[in-house]
Amino acid sequence: MKEFLAIRWEQIFFGLVGLAFLAFSFYSLWSGDMAGASATFAMAFFSFIYSNISRFKRFKGLGFEAELWEDKQKEAAELIERLKAVVSVYTREVILGKVMSGRWGDGANWHEHWALYDELIARHAELGQDIDFTDTKRRLDGIFIFDAVANKMDQVRKTIWKGKEEARKVIDKEHPQPIKDAAGFGRRINLLNEVPYSVKDPFEVSLNDDLAQHLLRIAEEARTKLHEGFGVQIEYDPEVIEELNEISRLYQAGPLKITDDLIDRLQGKKEA
Repeated sequence: MKEFLAIRWEQIFFGLVGLAFLAFSFYSLWSGDMAGASATFAMAFFSFIYSNISRFKRFKGLGFEAELWEDKQKEAAELIERLKAVVSVYTREVILGKVMSGRWGDGANWHEHWALYDELIARHAELGQDIDFTDTKRRLDGIFIFDAVANKMDQVRKTIWKGKEEARKVIDKEHPQPIKDAAGFGRRINLLNEVPYSVKDPFEVSLNDDLAQHLLRIAEEARTKLHEGFGVQIEYDPEVIEELNEISRLYQAGPLKITDDLIDRLQGKKEA
């Protein structure tokens, strides 16, 4: 028994460490500590890897031992790369699950969401894990921008809708009941229907493109068509337009640099 422990102590040690980290990961996940669960999950996997690596050194044979070690090192490196992908997916699902859960209730708490993201990244960095979270950050940026644009989108739509109601009044004056020129009336209604009202699938647009710029283009197109087609002039809240331009500039500049001030400004929370 002592001889076995003397030979296998590294494998046993790392195996027990891995089991401990895995148990703590499940406990953290159950208790709602997403950052702790993600970090300890990664540590458990790497502990199991090191447990297997230590076993490789037990093979004996002059010449053969060095060759085997080199092969196993290569296999271990490939396994580590695959596990990095697993950890990346695990981390992504933890943060995106947190962001998407309950977002239609009292609204997303982006201070908490970004704090969780920063903590997860920091934990992985502390463990020396060189993992690329670019795609996760890009998706978070898209959801963050969607929330920032959503309330402004409602204001733009309300303004366009009021303009379309005025345009319909113009049509009703041109073609009072009973309608005698059905073809002419139909053309005017079709022209009114061509006035854009909102961005199609805004959430998907925000994940892949500049949602604020899409909304600004629709706002301008609607204003032009209402004025040229019906003589109706609509005016948007200049503060809303400026905020949309700012969001568009931030998107075009690349990955968002998140600060508490930026969160408060884009989510419409003003300090007392």
